[in-house]
Amino acid sequence: MTIDSYIVRLEQQLQSLESQVIELLNTSTIERYPDNDYGPFYEPAIIALINTYYWGEGNESQKYLQLKLLRSYSSWFEQFQLLFYDSPQDIQKQINQTHTAVKKWIEKESGWNVPSTIEEAKALFKEQFQTYYQMLQIFKTSGQMRVILVPDTNALIICPDVSRYGAAVEQTTYTVVIVTTVLSELDKLKRDHRDIEFRNKVQAVIRRLKGLFHQGDIHEGVTVNKTVTVKTTAQGPDFTKTLSWLDPENNDDRIIAAALEVQREEPSSIVVLITADINHQNKARRAKLPYIEPPDTEKP
Repeated sequence: MTIDSYIVRLEQQLQSLESQVIELLNTSTIERYPDNDYGPFYEPAIIALINTYYWGEGNESQKYLQLKLLRSYSSWFEQFQLLFYDSPQDIQKQINQTHTAVKKWIEKESGWNVPSTIEEAKALFKEQFQTYYQMLQIFKTSGQMRVILVPDTNALIICPDVSRYGAAVEQTTYTVVIVTTVLSELDKLKRDHRDIEFRNKVQAVIRRLKGLFHQGDIHEGVTVNKTVTVKTTAQGPDFTKTLSWLDPENNDDRIIAAALEVQREEPSSIVVLITADINHQNKARRAKLPYIEPPDTEKP
C-alpha cells in the first residue's frame, strides 16, 4: 500500500491545476481595442492609462472549465493554507498576492494583467504559480518523514492492539496518535452504552490505554513492541485553523480536524486516519485525508 505525504499530495494536485489552467488559456483568445475605442471606461484624458488588450468572449465549454477550476483551486488552496497559519507576515503577503493573481488568471479578469498574446499569458501565469511550488519545497527539504496513524473510537474498539495496525500500511515502525475526542468518546461509551457486553469491551480498551500511561510520558510517546510509538493529545483541535466545513460540534469532524493538525505539524510525514465508519471515511475523503480500515474489520 502506497500513501504519499501531505506535501507530495499537495504538489501533485498543484501540477494538475497548473495543467488545467494552461488548457484553459490555450482555448482562450486575447483581443485588442481599436486605437479609437478603449471600451466603456474610455475617457480621452486617461487613454494612456488603459491596457489595450482584453480577454475574448469565452464559449460555454470554457465557462464550465472555469467553474470547475475555481472549485478545485479553492479546495486545494484551503488545504495549502493549513500549512501557513501563524506564518510570518511576509509569507502571508506573498501567499495572498499569488492567490489573487491565480484567481484572476482562472477568471480571465480583464485589466492591467492581460498581455498581448496567449503564449505570454501562459508564461506569466507559470511564473506566478511557481510561488506555490517554492513554498512547498520548504517542507520537502526539511523535516523527518514518519508514518502516523490516527485511529477513531470504533477502530480502537475493533482492534485495541495498535501494534497490529502496521500491517495495513505495510510498516513496522510508526506512531499512533490517540486524540482527545476519542478518549472522551470511550469514557462516554463506558458509562452510557446500554449494552453491558459492549461497555465491558470499551472498558478493556480503556484499561489497555491506562496501562500505556504508566509506561512513560504518553504526550511525548511510549514504545510498544519496540517499533511502535503511542501518543495522546491533551486538547481539542483549533477550529479557527482548519477546513471551513468541519463542525466543532460533530465528533467525527473533531477527529478529522485533530488529524489535520497532526498533519500540519508534520507535513513531510504520512498521516492516516484509521476508521471502519463509512461516513467518517467519506468525510476523510473530502478532507483529502488518507484512511484505512482497522484490522479485524468484517468484510462484506
